[in-house]
Amino acid sequence: MKKLTAIILSLVLVFSLSSAALAAEKPFENSKFYTSGDYTIHYRVFEAEGKAKGQIFLLHGFCLSSVSLEGVAAEYAKAGYRTVVADAPNFGYSSRETGDMELIDRETVLYGLIKSLGGKWIVGGHSMGGGIAINLATDHPETFTGAILFAPQTSSEVSGVAAMLMRSGVMQTMYTLVLKIALMFPSIVRSLVEMSFSDADFAASYDLSRITDPFRIADSGKGVAIMASHTRGSDLEAFSKLEIPCVILTAKDDRVANADNLRAIIDNAPEGTVVVKDLEGGHMMMEYNPVLAAELTLNVIG
Repeated sequence: MKKLTAIILSLVLVFSLSSAALAAEKPFENSKFYTSGDYTIHYRVFEAEGKAKGQIFLLHGFCLSSVSLEGVAAEYAKAGYRTVVADAPNFGYSSRETGDMELIDRETVLYGLIKSLGGKWIVGGHSMGGGIAINLATDHPETFTGAILFAPQTSSEVSGVAAMLMRSGVMQTMYTLVLKIALMFPSIVRSLVEMSFSDADFAASYDLSRITDPFRIADSGKGVAIMASHTRGSDLEAFSKLEIPCVILTAKDDRVANADNLRAIIDNAPEGTVVVKDLEGGHMMMEYNPVLAAELTLNVIG
C-alpha cells in the first residue's frame, strides 16, 4: 500500500512540475497573449509574406490547439494573408476556467482579441472552432468578410440542472482523472489520433506531444467540464443570411464529426457557399494536407 501511494504521489508531482514549466514559458516564437477579465488567451501570428492581401483568424477543434492549424496558417501567410491562430479558453496555452472565475462566453473573449488586433477578418475554424467561427460571424457581420470552415460542428447549449452538474466537483474530478489516465497511456492518445486522421501509418509517426503537452497544464480537466456548462449553440438561421463568401471542407472518411450536425451547417450555409467534399485525412484534413487545404479555401475566399 505504501509503495502504491508513493507511485501515485510521484506521478502527481511529475504532472505538477510539467504543468508549471509549460505555463511559465512562451510556447512558440510567434506566441502572444491577450488578457480580458480573468482570461488570458494565447494566440500566434503568422505574418503575411509580401504585400498583405487580408487577415485570417482561425480557431482549432475540441481537445486541440493552434498546433493543429499551424500548417495551414503558414500556407495562408505565404499567400499574403496575415493569419492569427488562437487557443480557445481551456485549450492550448489559454486560461483554464475554474469555479472562482467570472465566466465569459468564449465568443466574447475571442472577439475582444480580434477587435484589439484591428481591421477586417476572414474567420475560420475546425470542428468545434468552426461552430465558434459561425457565432463570431453572425454576432459581428461588420467585422468579417468571409468564412473558412473545416468539418465544422456546432456546440450544444446546456442549462438548469445539466449546467449545474457540469460545474460540479464530481464532473470536474471525473474529467481530470480521464485526462490524467490518457496522458499516462500514450497508446490511448495514439488510437484517437488514428481515428481523427483515418490513416494508421500517419498516426504511427505522429508526434503525440502536439496534443498532450497543453493538457499537462493544471486544471485542464476542470476547465473542459466547466466550459461544457456555458457553451453557446449556433444560430444557423442567422448564418444562412450572411452575405459573405464561405467555404466548407469535409473529408470522405470522417470518423469524428457528427454527420447530422455537419449536414445542418451545410444546409444553412450562406447563399453561394462552396462545399468541397471527400478530402483525404479524415476529420483532420487541414493538418493532414495543409497545402491542399489552403489552396482549396483561398480559391474561394481569395
